Amino acid sequence: MLCVIAKLDELATGTLAAIQKIAFSDFAPSNPLHGHITLASYIGDNETEFMQFCKHLFEGFSSFTVEYKKIEVLEGTSDSAPIIIAAPERAGILEEVHKRIAAAYGSSLNKWTQMDSWYPHTTLLYRPGVDLHPICCKMAASFVPFSTHIRKIEFSRVLESGYDIIDQVELPA
Repeated sequence: MLCVIAKLDELATGTLAAIQKIAFSDFAPSNPLHGHITLASYIGDNETEFMQFCKHLFEGFSSFTVEYKKIEVLEGTSDSAPIIIAAPERAGILEEVHKRIAAAYGSSLNKWTQMDSWYPHTTLLYRPGVDLHPICCKMAASFVPFSTHIRKIEFSRVLESGYDIIDQVELPA
């Protein structure tokens, strides 16, 4: 699987990591937060063509703002275990880019990033078998909505041991 991700800047990643740490009183720390929003997860047969399409698409965009509005539990993720997420507004360039990718490659995207099911988010906590709602309430109590600028798009391959960033596009200011 090849993912196209909008990379958050360091300040936004730090803000979300601080909120994520609220859960560490209940759990051992997880891996460091890789601040991003997945735009598409490609499962088709021609990754090179897909990546070239996306790179060409991003040539028409400058860096853009994303507005994080809430912390919530997202039910029914890829393995049916809920996760705690920070949810940005599904609007503006973020939504426009996703729509263009999904229109061109809809059936080659995983079911979570296709047109009608995509829900932009940054995962803060994944713990199967744990009631995440009380932890989410603690996180949400410390959350203040904020904006961040997306200046980089990364292409990463999902591996069993994590992910591998294979290319990136810097968006001009």
